[in-house]
Amino acid sequence: MSKRLNREFYLLPRGEQRALILLSLLLILSLVLRITVGLLPDREPEGMEEFEREARLIIASLAQADSLRQSAAKSTSHASGYYNSSNLEKQAGPININLADSVQLLPLPGIGPVFAGRIIKYRNLLGGFVSVDQLGEVYGMPAETIQRIRNLVYVDSTLIRKIPIDSASFRDLLKHPYLEYEDVKALVQYRDFKGDISSINELRTNQILPDSTLNKIDGYFEYR
Repeated sequence: MSKRLNREFYLLPRGEQRALILLSLLLILSLVLRITVGLLPDREPEGMEEFEREARLIIASLAQADSLRQSAAKSTSHASGYYNSSNLEKQAGPININLADSVQLLPLPGIGPVFAGRIIKYRNLLGGFVSVDQLGEVYGMPAETIQRIRNLVYVDSTLIRKIPIDSASFRDLLKHPYLEYEDVKALVQYRDFKGDISSINELRTNQILPDSTLNKIDGYFEYR
């Protein structure tokens, strides 16, 4: 029993250890004083009332600290349960991944703070998602996770930030993750020679960019 009490004592924060030691000393001193008073004539020592009041305050403070610690433990336990994947799949409704912030993405199964941040960062680079399949391009995103959340998310393509292809600068075009330096160079040279670009088909017909790049970038260009 004494070993268990010693172990629990040393597991307490240093501040609470000191408070318990002080409280024990005060209680022992109080007991000694009461015994002493009982042996003396009917006369209460000076300061006894103040001493007892301080002892009561210390006991109340320790009780309050213990209550706060228990509340914090319950809060942590609740937070851990909230992110349980079985509960999340039930709680998460269809989420617009072109509008959601990281807090709204966290309830999705398999999406922690790291992946939530990466999704938003990649979304900003793209200018928005045109398909849920693009989540597979997020760095480190497991295919299993995408399958689990596929029915829990959707894409609103009207929120995509499009690039005005006829007026965008070389630098602005190069910022898009689907365009390499040579792609942007070819686009700008063709635009300078031809003028306005009417559609993706014009770029395809003239073989300005590879078909694989055009298929991905199509939803991000704005034509006049």
